[in-house]
Amino acid sequence: MTDSQVIDPQALERLKEWGGEKLASQMVRLFLKNSGTRMDQIRKGVNEEDPDETERGAHSLKSSAANIGAERLRTLATKIESASLDQDLDGMRSLLPEVEGAYASAMDELRSLEEDMPHYES
Repeated sequence: MTDSQVIDPQALERLKEWGGEKLASQMVRLFLKNSGTRMDQIRKGVNEEDPDETERGAHSLKSSAANIGAERLRTLATKIESASLDQDLDGMRSLLPEVEGAYASAMDELRSLEEDMPHYES
């Protein structure tokens, strides 16, 4: 993965090796569909100074980002999760803009990739 890549293509290749094109396509679509809920949890937790809510959203987002190869987002979700576990409200607040930016970049890249993926029925 190069520094300019938002999504690690090797992660998507691993998904294809494990479950074919269908698995990779489903994982990308699941991320596009469900990750907004995790970001909402993180935002809500930060805005309401609720580290537990932030941690729940960050933990889930971290795992989902790892699955589809969004490494920068995974790294930042790990950091905000750690800050929330430490009850570090300032750390949570300071990390949120970076998490938001990495999330937006990942979503843009995944939407672009998704256009070229075959569609499968659930």
